[in-house]
Amino acid sequence: MVVKLTENAEKTFSQITSKYSDLRAAKFSNQTISTIEMILQNNKIGSKYKKTSFRKFLITNQVYLFYTIEKQIIYIVLFWDNKRNPLELDVILSS
Repeated sequence: MVVKLTENAEKTFSQITSKYSDLRAAKFSNQTISTIEMILQNNKIGSKYKKTSFRKFLITNQVYLFYTIEKQIIYIVLFWDNKRNPLELDVILSS
């Protein structure tokens, strides 16, 4: 399988890491890489998000990684800070 980041994933990753110190951003980046490696080993590891094709995986206490699988590609769709309004999440994922 191949992993691809969507434009939205890159944007939300940057938004989250820009709020962190350099050390914390590096730790978050390492946790993200570890999470993606786990998903590559078992792409069903994340829990299904509602009745959508998206799966979510908790990277840290406050950040979820959302992904979807199409054929042999794992698309990292979004990094979600749980402090945000959950209604926004549904709007973003539906677009």
